[in-house]
Amino acid sequence: MTQKANFFKLGLFAIITFGLGAAFLIALGAGHFLQKETLAETCFNESVQGLDIGSEVKYRGVKIGTVKTITTPTKFYNIPSDYVLVIFSLSDDCYVGQTGETPNIRMKKAIAQNLSVYLAFKGLTGAAYLETDYAGQRTPLDITWQPKNLYVPSQKSTKKRLGDAITQITSNLSEAKFDGMAKNIKKLILTLNQKASALDVTQISNQTKDLLKEIRQTNKTLAATLTSENFTRLIADAQASFTGLKTIINNAKEPLDNTLKDFEKTAGNTKKITTKLEAGLTKNIDTMLKNLDKTSKMLKNMIWLNADTVHTTIENFEDTSENLKQLSIELKRYPGRLLFESPPKKNSPEKIKEEVKTDEN
Repeated sequence: MTQKANFFKLGLFAIITFGLGAAFLIALGAGHFLQKETLAETCFNESVQGLDIGSEVKYRGVKIGTVKTITTPTKFYNIPSDYVLVIFSLSDDCYVGQTGETPNIRMKKAIAQNLSVYLAFKGLTGAAYLETDYAGQRTPLDITWQPKNLYVPSQKSTKKRLGDAITQITSNLSEAKFDGMAKNIKKLILTLNQKASALDVTQISNQTKDLLKEIRQTNKTLAATLTSENFTRLIADAQASFTGLKTIINNAKEPLDNTLKDFEKTAGNTKKITTKLEAGLTKNIDTMLKNLDKTSKMLKNMIWLNADTVHTTIENFEDTSENLKQLSIELKRYPGRLLFESPPKKNSPEKIKEEVKTDEN
């Protein structure tokens, strides 16, 4: 009985251990199984050697997915094609520089802004992976099928572009006409030889020798001039002149400083005098204005107090001017009356005015 109980406990322990292990494995893989993914596809017209299922899909070095299938459109869509079809999954946290709720929306925005995928390599001979980027010149391939998944255009890989460039260079070199180039070079060399033969080398050599003689003679003359007594004396005189000039400047420095100081004092005194004159003139002008104001007030008061007298005086001046006017008219008409006739009768001012008007008319 005891032995059976021990077997039962041992079996129960094994079952519990197995169940806990299975639960632990399920918990670890639950995140992977529950993770959402979006399928996308692309195609290449070059070899994808080095790319395997499970290879990474990156956006500027950041992982955004994994390669799921590497096949051909002929096998997958049952159509004739020489392309290579690669299907890859995009993780839910796939961000390619765009905003949106789902990877599908973000990838569509990126594709509209020239996003493309190309084959990249880890090192020169490393494994391949898919890289996505906006850079590079995208030349989408012509596809004759309707993609089942989100289609991402592709561009040539670095190795492919390098190979195409080398092929183009080789083709250009093969098409180059080296025979013609060699003939042209040979013709150029012959022409140069003919030109060189036509030159009078002897005359050029003689002219060169004469030129060298003249240069040597000029150097000798220059050396003799520099070492002559006159030049030495000239240098000494120049030094003495500079020394004398320096002495004059040093001697004149103190008087110049004193003169500048005197100018400064004079300017200060002139400023003071100007300030005093300005103050005196201001006071005198104020006094004159006050006196003028008083005088004008006095004249105004005098005129106001003697208004009747002034009015009477003005009327008298008017009557006197009328009489003088009448007298002048009479003298013009009868010049002899002033000497030979008795004085005329006095007329009233009204009658005189009427006569003046009549005469005027």
